[in-house]
Amino acid sequence: MTEGQILTSHLATPLFAGMIYVGYLLRMLSQRMGAVTKMPHYYRWFDLGNALIALATLSYVFINSAALAGKPPYCLTPQFSLLTLHLPIALGVMVNGITTFKYWGWLAKQL
Repeated sequence: MTEGQILTSHLATPLFAGMIYVGYLLRMLSQRMGAVTKMPHYYRWFDLGNALIALATLSYVFINSAALAGKPPYCLTPQFSLLTLHLPIALGVMVNGITTFKYWGWLAKQL
């Protein structure tokens, strides 16, 4: 496999969609638990995390399309990939992880 074939693999798109779905499920469960326990509305942070993951998904598809077409060349630079794919996915997962721990951290303490 060449570098171009690995880059243009569309196998990560369903993975990103699954991450958004899990974030949505955690949002709904955390919203219900927060209503019962009268916690502040931290579950709204899941929207930000999921939006960042969705941005990274769109960027991934765009970069793959640009790699297949060879145009525009600025989309194939490491800086573009870092700013539009890697940073949003890392920040989105981090926001969702911190928010999840805020709601469900008590469960880890029970173990």
